[in-house]
Amino acid sequence: MTKVKDSVKREVVVNAPLEKVWIALTKEEHLNKWYTKEASIDFRVGGKGFMNHGWGSTSEGIYTEIEPMERFVLQGSDGDFRTITELKQVENGVKVSIEYQASFIAEMNDSIKENMLFGTGQFLDNLKSVYELGLDVREKLWRAWIGITHTTEQTVTGTKVLTIKEGTAAEKAGLKPGDIITHLNNIKISGYDSFETGLNGETVHEFVLLRVLRDTLELEIECLVEPYPVTY
Repeated sequence: MTKVKDSVKREVVVNAPLEKVWIALTKEEHLNKWYTKEASIDFRVGGKGFMNHGWGSTSEGIYTEIEPMERFVLQGSDGDFRTITELKQVENGVKVSIEYQASFIAEMNDSIKENMLFGTGQFLDNLKSVYELGLDVREKLWRAWIGITHTTEQTVTGTKVLTIKEGTAAEKAGLKPGDIITHLNNIKISGYDSFETGLNGETVHEFVLLRVLRDTLELEIECLVEPYPVTY
């Protein structure tokens, strides 16, 4: 029986010509300007694509569908995972959407899905920055962490701590699984992306103030910001 594929998607609008955005997504030298640390692309149906994203992350597959200026599909080596990239001209530029489709996505917890989409969103925002402003901001991405996995909390506004890595700043500060982080340095946290973006903007090796809901208690916890454990 064929497994039903589930999917998650992220998109951005880039104020640039369609042809320029298409090239940014399909040519090695242009991918390296905003996305990949190293790319090896044979962009044709049946051709192979390999991308080193930095931070220890790579992806590869076979291009199975290409509709010039509109859409292409990179299928993973296992045949299940597909990355679908679509472009559509809109009033203020080109809408770029990246969709991940696989049977196992339905089995992922929300934290893993949010982490996948956050990473994709970071790179898509950099695509927009490079092609609208000429600024590559990758050196500012994934600089900081405190050692937790977390997910957007649905019952109140914030992000819920799921796990804490042993020996990290979060453990030393006294955070616990189930804590809901509602504020970072008195700035409201709306969910997963909000926390990751806010934390990454803080200074490494300095403390931040977290406002936390623990059951019925509201706590303030000082936590050291540590360097992200994987370098670019």
